[in-house]
Amino acid sequence: MKTARILDADLEMDLRSLFVDQQENMNKATECLRVLSHPARLKILCILQQGEHNVQEMEYFTGLKQATLSQHLSLLKLHNVLNLRREGNYSYYRIADERFQRLFEMLKSIFCQV
Repeated sequence: MKTARILDADLEMDLRSLFVDQQENMNKATECLRVLSHPARLKILCILQQGEHNVQEMEYFTGLKQATLSQHLSLLKLHNVLNLRREGNYSYYRIADERFQRLFEMLKSIFCQV
């Protein structure tokens, strides 16, 4: 006796095309969430929620060594989460897109009961 329900042919075709059409977007979202899923990178985003900061300021606020901080900043920049501005000998970072700002605010509202 078959217990599995067979989908309507049109619905099945719609679902298949949805997943095929969205596969690249799903891959991008997965990669972005992987990049964000590190405590040090979340600390960096928390600091940058307040606005642009240079590496020395972020080193002080995060407690991370400059080399470690630079690796995390480079990864976030590579994945277009952060923008970089250079002024003299200083590098200033800010969140690249307001949507990342909103995503981080949502994460804070879920996990940071303040």
